[in-house]
Amino acid sequence: MCGRLNVIDAPVLAFLTQFLSEMPVIETSWNIAPTDDLWVLHDTPEGAQAARMRWWLVPSWSKGPQQKFSMFNARSESVASSPAYKDPFKRRRCVIPVSGYFEWRREGALRQPMYFTSDESEVLLLAGIWDCWQGDHETIFSCSVITTHAHPLTQTFHHRLPMMLRPDEVQYWMDTGSPIERVQEMMAPRLPSGLRVVDVEPTINNAREKSPGAQKPTGPMQFIPRDA
Repeated sequence: MCGRLNVIDAPVLAFLTQFLSEMPVIETSWNIAPTDDLWVLHDTPEGAQAARMRWWLVPSWSKGPQQKFSMFNARSESVASSPAYKDPFKRRRCVIPVSGYFEWRREGALRQPMYFTSDESEVLLLAGIWDCWQGDHETIFSCSVITTHAHPLTQTFHHRLPMMLRPDEVQYWMDTGSPIERVQEMMAPRLPSGLRVVDVEPTINNAREKSPGAQKPTGPMQFIPRDA
């Protein structure tokens, strides 16, 4: 799974300038946890737009905003058939630009956090889906990150991998006119960017810990090459 995210303002804003005529105000966010808000790029009839969305998908047909099941990650194996995800996957795909993400590995009774960043740029482009839930007095825009099986080069770190896009794939992914068969092919485990991985302080385990020090390295940097 992809359990925490990190967004540094300047690189993410630089990415969004390629698609937007009006720039949003983006603040650096350390340790973004499920149900926190994050910036999402999505397509509209008027062109690409950026919006803040809750990182925990609330289906449009849901009776209420509270969900019984975890909805911040959508598995690539079932996203096209799941009752909660199939309509957003077909009609509302999005891109979630982040500076990095966190995963955990078990060390006995402890959970050691690891921080993953791109080895080639300052932004990772995560593939996602979004939806809009409307109640009597509240409207919630929300999203989920798509995850795949681990890539052969990442399976020693974690059994899942957030789906990542190349910059030239962003518009194709968001475009609802793209052939769904090709879109599904894009969800194969892959590494469009090389990755850096480093152990960080376990303080990141606390979702309320939002300081920069929460991602302080505690071990050597490791490198994972991109797909050839």
